Amino acid sequence: MKRNALIFISILLILFGCQGAKKDSDAPADVQVEIVPLTATPAVQETPQPSPSDQTLFVPAVTETPTAEPAKTPAPEPTIEPTDTPEPVERYVAGDGVETVAWMSDTQHYANYAKNGLSPDIYPAMTGFLRDKADKMHLVYVVHTGDLVHVNDNEENWKVARAAQDLLGDIPNGVLAGNHDMDPDKGGYKFYSKYFGEKQYDQQACYGESFENNRGHYDLVTICERNYIFVYMSHAPDKKAIRFMVQSFQKYPDRVGILCLHDFITTEGTLSDAGNQLRTEVVAKCPNVYMVLCGHRYGLYTLEDAFDDDGDGVKERTVYEIMMNYQAAGKEGGGGYLRLMQFDEDRQEIRCVNYSPYLDDYDWLDDPAHNEKRYEMDEKSESFTIKMPWA
Repeated sequence: MKRNALIFISILLILFGCQGAKKDSDAPADVQVEIVPLTATPAVQETPQPSPSDQTLFVPAVTETPTAEPAKTPAPEPTIEPTDTPEPVERYVAGDGVETVAWMSDTQHYANYAKNGLSPDIYPAMTGFLRDKADKMHLVYVVHTGDLVHVNDNEENWKVARAAQDLLGDIPNGVLAGNHDMDPDKGGYKFYSKYFGEKQYDQQACYGESFENNRGHYDLVTICERNYIFVYMSHAPDKKAIRFMVQSFQKYPDRVGILCLHDFITTEGTLSDAGNQLRTEVVAKCPNVYMVLCGHRYGLYTLEDAFDDDGDGVKERTVYEIMMNYQAAGKEGGGGYLRLMQFDEDRQEIRCVNYSPYLDDYDWLDDPAHNEKRYEMDEKSESFTIKMPWA
C-alpha cells in the first residue's frame, strides 16, 4: 500500500513541475527531471527534499522489503545400521580354566540300529561331535560305562560300536563291558576282547594297567592340573576284579579316584545288590574315591554318600554316586544324549551338561511329557552342579 502511494505522489510531482514551468517566465528554458529507478533495497528509505535552488527535481526511489526465505529443512541424520547380535554361547563350550570329561553309557540300541529301526547316524553323531568340538569344550577325556552293543553275538553290532568309538581319534578314552557286552549265553567276552581289548587301548599315554584283557583297567588323567585315576570294571565283578580295583586306588593314594562301573544304582534310585557290595568292598576301603559313575538301569540319579575314614565318628569324605542311562528316553534308543562334566578348579565345582548332538537338544527332561512313566527320572540329576568334595 505504501509503495503505491509513493508512486502516485511521484507522478503528481512530475506533472506539477511541468505545468509550473510553463507559467513561470523567469524559469530556465530547460528543466531537467531525473527519475531514480525503482529498485529493490533492503528497506524503504525517505530521501530529504531538495532545496528550492536546485534545478534538478529528485524523485525518491521506492523499494520493497524482501520476503523472508523459507527455513531450510535440516538434512536427515544418517541411518545407523544395527550391529550384528552375537550368537549365544553354547552350553557345551568351556570357559578359560575349565576342562571337560565327556560320559556316554548304554549306547547299545544305536549299535543295533538296523534291528531297532533307528538311524545309523546317532552313535557317530555323538562321538563325531566330541571330536569336532573338542577344542571348544577343552575336552581331555571320554568315559563309557558299558553296553556298547545290544546283541553280544551279532558282530555287526560290534563293528558299528568300534567305528563310532574310533571317531574320537586321539582323545583319551576308556570303556568297560556291560551285561550285553559279555552275555555268557552269547559268547561271553569273545567279541568285547576282539574289538575293545587291551591292544586297542594300551597305546594311550594315560593307560595304566589292564585286568584280563581290558575287562578292567585304570587310566591316569590330569584335569585342570589335578591328577585323577579312573578305574574301570566290567559287569558282575568277581573277587579278583574287586581286588584289582582296590589295589589300583591304593597304588595312587594322592590321585582323586573315580570308579567307573556298569551296575551300581537301581531304577528307583537306590543301590543295587552289586552296588551295595562294591560300596562296602571298594568305595569304603579307598579314601581317595570321590565319585562313582554307572549306567545299566534306566534313569538319571545322583546320590550323595559319606564315609568316616579316620574312625573319629565324623563322616568327612563325600562321594557322589551317579547313574546316567537315556535308553528309555523317546523312541530312538536314547536320542543320542551324553553328559559333559565341566571341571572348574577356580570355582571348585563340576557342572554337568546333558546334550544330544543328534537332536541338537539340551536336557530331555525339560519337557514334562518326556518323563517316562515306566522309568521315573530325576530331573534334578540331568543338568546340575556339584562341589568338588576333594577340593
